[in-house]
Amino acid sequence: MAMNEPPLDDLLKISRNRYILAIVAAKQARQITDKINAGLIDGGLKPVSKGLHDIAAGKVKFSLPKKGPK
Repeated sequence: MAMNEPPLDDLLKISRNRYILAIVAAKQARQITDKINAGLIDGGLKPVSKGLHDIAAGKVKFSLPKKGPK
């Protein structure tokens, strides 16, 4: 698998903010790591790569708060 999989352009279609994508991918990677450690799933791909693939495939849903901090 190449380093540019999934392509950044595909991910930016989901969210135009790459920093939000990084946060969502990191949270997904933590959940994947927990499942690997619990023996629930196989650790074929690195957790961050798997998280990015899940985001690109539409398996991960996220939303932003309507208002910022007060």
